[in-house]
Order: sequence, then C-alpha cells, then structure tokens
Amino acid sequence: MNRNKQIHLWILLILIASSIAVSGAAELPQDIYVLLVIDNGNPTTGHQHETNKQRIETLMQRSVVSMLTEKGLRTTVSIDELLSNDRQVTKSNILGWLQEINPGPDDVVFVYFSGHGGADKTGAKERFFYVERNEKLYRKELVKAMEGLNCRLKILITATGSTGPPPTKPKPSTNTRRFVGVSTDAPLTQTDVLRQLFFEHKGFLNLTATSLGHVAMGSADEGGWFTKALIEGMLPAELSELDRNPQDGFVSWEEVFELTTVHLNHIYQASLANFSERLKERLQQLNQTTQTPEVLSDFPKRVQ
Repeated sequence: MNRNKQIHLWILLILIASSIAVSGAAELPQDIYVLLVIDNGNPTTGHQHETNKQRIETLMQRSVVSMLTEKGLRTTVSIDELLSNDRQVTKSNILGWLQEINPGPDDVVFVYFSGHGGADKTGAKERFFYVERNEKLYRKELVKAMEGLNCRLKILITATGSTGPPPTKPKPSTNTRRFVGVSTDAPLTQTDVLRQLFFEHKGFLNLTATSLGHVAMGSADEGGWFTKALIEGMLPAELSELDRNPQDGFVSWEEVFELTTVHLNHIYQASLANFSERLKERLQQLNQTTQTPEVLSDFPKRVQ
C-alpha cells in the first residue's frame, strides 16, 4: 500500500472513531438529583406544604419518569427529602446534601423548598428561609452553594407563604397562542415539553413564589397557589397556551414562568371574594393586589 493510501486510510479510521465517540457521548446517562425541603411539621401550614411536596413528587416520579421511558433516555431521577416533622430541615443538612451529591457536567440538580421564610427588614433586605429552631438559611447562601456545582442545569424553586381561603376554580385562559413549530401533523406533546425543559436547557432557574414584601397564598387542599400554578404552567391542559414564539417548536423556562404568572393571577383574582376582612386589610397595607412570583437569576438558555 502506498503512502497516500495509508494516509487516507488513517484519516478515515480517525473520522469513524470520532463519530463513534460523539455518538457514545450523546447517549451517556444523565442524572436528575432532587431535594425536597418541606416544613410539613408546621401546625398552621403543614398540610399546605405537604400538598406542595406531593405535587412536585408527582411531577418528577410520574410525569418526568414517563417522559424518560417514552423517549428511551437512560436517566436516573433520585429524590431525597428533608422534613420538619422529622426535624431534618437544618441548614447543615441542606448545604450538606449539595456537597455530597457530586453531579456530572450534564446532570440536573433541583432543590424545592416549601416552608416559612422572609426578608431582613433593614439594610439589603436579604431573603431567608426558617429552618429548625428558627435558624435562618439565607437564600444567597443556598444560591452560592448551587452555583458552585459543575452541572448543566440548576433549579431552585421556593414556595414560602401563609394559608389563605380555598381557591375557587379560575376562569379559562383567554390565551390563544398555538404550537405550530414542528408541523401541524406532529404537535408538541407533554413529553416533548418536559424533555426540552430538563434536557435542552443549561444555566440556573431561580424562582420564588412572590415578590419581596408580599404574601404568598395557598390552602391545605390546594397547597401553595404558586406551586399549583407552576405545574399548570409546565403542563397546561392546552399546550397551545405555552407558545410565546410561534414556529420555533420549543418551550423555554421563560415561557413556563409567564404562563405560571397568568395562572397564579387567575387563582388569586377568583378567590378575592373569599378573603376575610382581616386578610384584605393586611394585603391592602402591603399594597398587594395579586400574587406575583419572581425570577431571581437569568433564565436558563437553550442548549445549542
């Protein structure tokens, strides 16, 4: 074999090996690490927080796992819980979990907190969560610990609030945006949406239930209204509600957040008539006319 043929053969072998390596890398298993921090031992709002936990567990254990099965993805969803009725909700336990999980560069870390929190009334008005013995875990501490993880997607969602009146059924959304991106014969499905949200984004999703200085509402039966609205924002009855950018065939976390805000406002406004006079007076003092969730970091970006 002459030298030119040998060179061409080596180039061909290198290209084939590179192709196999890339293909294999794309199929490497990914993991989703979930931590649920739940103040279910609170005598006033414990049932509400327990309902929130059940909603997130259903999302991850049923909807996400079903998506993984349908798409044939080799992904492990591991869920750990820290519960206040077991006195597990401590600062050291929460930060310790983040230190122990050791996620890979393409993994997902999801921390969900449902409990009591607040913000300093003076100075920088830093947000915090109450843990065992009324110790404070500042949100910036938790964010810093999560930012230090070397993983593709980090999610921090916090639902802190008080019990309000039971919500009435909200009016149907008047949003008429439609999914037309993939093709009219193959509309996006819930499994498509979940795959895009968890596997086609990178960055930090950092959400909280209400704006600074306002009250997050909920009930024992419905849980926190923000968590309920968030699930409806991710998996609405009509997927057409999610499409803010027609023809792109892609659902972003920003679109989910916008729809969550719409659903949360519907629940809030439909329940105003059930508010007690004492609650109305408190909300008036806070200048609160609805519940507005906040995003505290840039939205995750689409993986290119």
